[in-house]
Amino acid sequence: MREIRQLNMHALLFILLSSYASLSLAQPDWVEGMPEDYPDERYLTASASASTMQRAKDRALANLSKVFEARVDEISTTRSNTAVNIVDGQESFTRHHKLNQQIRVSTDKILHGARIADTYKDDLFVYHALAVLDRSQAANNLKHEIERIDEHTATELQRSRSASDPLQVIASLDAAISKQNERYAFQKMLKVVDRSGVGQPSEWNLAEIKARLEDALANLRFSAAIDQDPIGKLDSMLLSAMGNAGFPALSNGGDYVLVASLSVQDLGLRQGWYWLRGKLDLKLIEKDGKVRGRKQWPLKVSALQQNDAESRLQTQISEKLDDELRDTIIEFATQ
Repeated sequence: MREIRQLNMHALLFILLSSYASLSLAQPDWVEGMPEDYPDERYLTASASASTMQRAKDRALANLSKVFEARVDEISTTRSNTAVNIVDGQESFTRHHKLNQQIRVSTDKILHGARIADTYKDDLFVYHALAVLDRSQAANNLKHEIERIDEHTATELQRSRSASDPLQVIASLDAAISKQNERYAFQKMLKVVDRSGVGQPSEWNLAEIKARLEDALANLRFSAAIDQDPIGKLDSMLLSAMGNAGFPALSNGGDYVLVASLSVQDLGLRQGWYWLRGKLDLKLIEKDGKVRGRKQWPLKVSALQQNDAESRLQTQISEKLDDELRDTIIEFATQ
């Protein structure tokens, strides 16, 4: 009788273990749907699959970050005229590109606390992973970044009111605008995390700060000068671009002198095309002779006729000045 009881106990234990193993191997609900253990009102979730477990985990975390990256990309499309500044052969992107870099770096801070909550290997030896992030933790991370940005904004706006240097006023207002653009990206993210969709609205009106910057730019007093001009048209193109940018050149005087210089190299006829290479240089100089900023643009054009190549070079110079002079002046202020 005792042996029979032991056999029954062993059989029961085998059945329980088999049932547990069967349950543990069952496909989790999150592989093809939403995870019941991590409801949407409390968690942000993302899953992924791959040929190895580590790759599946990495992909799941990457998919979770895309919830926020989509908002960063949305900000990126607001300004598509990112320019490249080349000094001594080295390229550096303007602040619009740097803004996106700053937001992406801060996004990593927001994802702090994200984790792999579950994994699964199916019958085909495909690995699956589930990444989760607590909404309240993500919201706190975002609010912390927004508070940091608001502190910087308040400091820059105070500087803009107390600065006596017109370029410092412009630099501070531009920095405040940049910070509020960064804040806008985080606010968009927060509205996704915050189930109410409200987020944390800014206490500043971005349009008003931009209007102050426009007024500060309009009050700048410039004169224009040409240092070198082999084509004989640079003076008229610079004056036209200055007028289009909102600060027409004075006939004399002014607080600053905008000096343009052009160098051109004739590369001759190559494979049936006439080539010209050049460099456009722009400097902002104070009345005391101090250089406040300098920027260079490389130029290169070709045409079937030499006269057409020269005409295309003039068009390229004119477009560079018209498109980028205003932002270049702001860059000079921030240097």
